[in-house]
Amino acid sequence: MQKFAAIGLFGRANAGKSTLINAMVGEQVSIVSNKPQTTRKRILGILTHQQTQLVFCDTPGLHQIKNKLDAFMHNEIMATLKGLQAGLYLVDLSDQRPDEDRSYLEQMRSEGDFPLYLVFNKSDLVEDADIEKAKKIYREFFDFSGIFTVAARRGKTLNSLRDQLIKIAPEGAHAYDADYYTSLSEREIVEETIREVALESYFQEVPHSIAVQVEQFKERKNGKTFVEANIFVERDSHKRIVVGKSGAGIRNLGKESRERLNRLLGRDIFLQLWVKVREKWRSSEEWIQRLGYRQE
Repeated sequence: MQKFAAIGLFGRANAGKSTLINAMVGEQVSIVSNKPQTTRKRILGILTHQQTQLVFCDTPGLHQIKNKLDAFMHNEIMATLKGLQAGLYLVDLSDQRPDEDRSYLEQMRSEGDFPLYLVFNKSDLVEDADIEKAKKIYREFFDFSGIFTVAARRGKTLNSLRDQLIKIAPEGAHAYDADYYTSLSEREIVEETIREVALESYFQEVPHSIAVQVEQFKERKNGKTFVEANIFVERDSHKRIVVGKSGAGIRNLGKESRERLNRLLGRDIFLQLWVKVREKWRSSEEWIQRLGYRQE
């Protein structure tokens, strides 16, 4: 008997949703950064364990809507609420904001009806007394189906959460082959990996105006895969930062990206990167869609 469940992950930015999915699936599904709004699209992480398939839906973190990209990410969150068998609401124990979480949870409950589990993440950063205090506070304003405490970054105490999700998964056919771990295409994996390296490299200097778009993805006779990609920023000053002195910045970004892609895709990548300026692209409906941020 096969079982299947779609599990949505929700919470404020930097609660650790992407890290949790990567740890549960055992593969790099979503990019991880300390910057808010790292996740922009719904990304599916797929775990097939014996006869049960769990599909985790990673969503952007809760944030204020300031432009077209913010509105797209908010719609991604709302769309994920439909058709779920369960949801996980993540709270960073080292950065608790109960009032914000209460407001978000009330909005979620008005849009969807499914078992919702509270997951306290980053338990390795706080004392046990802090965890018990947090449990008491959150129990008072929302009726969770269960509460779990994990340290996703270290991959600790995840089995009990996984087992509970398997237990509640209803009977149903699997949606993906057993060897699939993500819904992303190889082009999307390339784009997300380059963006992850860029966020790591320019953590302080360049805000979330970076977007990546693959222009070419071709297999060559020599066995290498040729990939050409554009990195879009909103200001000339940001372009100069990414390119670096005498091109050192873009060379280092390309080198690190290529090494990660070789491991992720299991092939030899020849990567060519270009940095282009598209002023205020996050506020342009046309560019939002051209860069792949569109509702399906």
